[in-house]
Amino acid sequence: MKFSAVLATLAVFAFLVSAARAADSAPTPPKSDFSQAKTADEFWKQVEKLQQPPAGPRPASQEEMRAQLRAWFATQRAAVDAFLQAYPNDSRRWQAKMISLRSGLQIRRLGGGMETLAVDLPILDQIMGDPDAPAPLKGEAAFMSATEKGALVDPSRPETYLAFHQAAADFFARFGEHPLAAQVQSLQLRTLVTDPTPQGADTLKKLAASSDPKIARTANEIIAHRRQIDALKSKPIDLKFTAVNGQPVDFAKLRGKVVLIEFWASSCVPCIVEMPNLVAAYEKFHGKGFEIVGVCLDSDKASMDAILKKQGVAWTQYFDGGGWENKISSAFGIRFLPATWLIDKQGKLRETDLHGEALAPGVEKLLAE
Repeated sequence: MKFSAVLATLAVFAFLVSAARAADSAPTPPKSDFSQAKTADEFWKQVEKLQQPPAGPRPASQEEMRAQLRAWFATQRAAVDAFLQAYPNDSRRWQAKMISLRSGLQIRRLGGGMETLAVDLPILDQIMGDPDAPAPLKGEAAFMSATEKGALVDPSRPETYLAFHQAAADFFARFGEHPLAAQVQSLQLRTLVTDPTPQGADTLKKLAASSDPKIARTANEIIAHRRQIDALKSKPIDLKFTAVNGQPVDFAKLRGKVVLIEFWASSCVPCIVEMPNLVAAYEKFHGKGFEIVGVCLDSDKASMDAILKKQGVAWTQYFDGGGWENKISSAFGIRFLPATWLIDKQGKLRETDLHGEALAPGVEKLLAE
């Protein structure tokens, strides 16, 4: 199945969801001296200055770039938090709170651990409910609320999908003409790929009949993809290939084991953030009959090898250099990363979206069957 460009761009949200669940240490912001600011206006000028992109030499690696960006956002967050402490009743307080929330979200997206997403939600509710908050900020707060609830969706907890769709409906009801409405629509489509609820199925049908041809086309492609997944769950996975180490891999010979297929790429930040979690699960369960098979969507083998070495990955890898045209991922309709497929002892696909804390319990459950 060939997804449209719209659905392909929803890969971005998959990245954000996985990174938002990361548990790395939060960056320590450089110390900023605001003692020279004698008034709220002078302080705010420094806040605005800190929002300018950092100057300096180009980062030597993606890891260095992520570290610099995390530090930049951490500095912005520290500045506006200091502003709020010094001037809690200033008319720009809601803008300051929004900058703090934006910065925190970006840090999580870049793999930096911070407080849970749920901590942000009450602040967003304050912004949306305060009559003094500017209307554009209220719209952005509603967008962030929907986004963060979208990041919490979990196929094993249908109520999380219902919470997100309610947030999306509230956004459209109040801010349907907001510039971020298209992003909420894309986010909603992305969650419908895995939504197990009857309400999700009904929403998908409605979107498939949308007067907007782009939305209708994407919704119909998601419906076709879900049918493909249902078909894959009805019988054992038939997959054979030669791994990068030259060893043949035949899933028929892996029956009796629980197998995780990890579709990933070195350019996918959340894929890399998730790697330590996969390594931990592999070390814990491998001796009990758990295997991981990596399908790398890189086009450069050296990039893949560097990540595998750094992360201490010991499991089998498939690589053909095709990037998004990777033969295995294309055959299975993979169009967003990271994608994890958990296969039971009978060789049947059971789960398609296990990440972070949900992975170990999912593996343990299938091992016990």
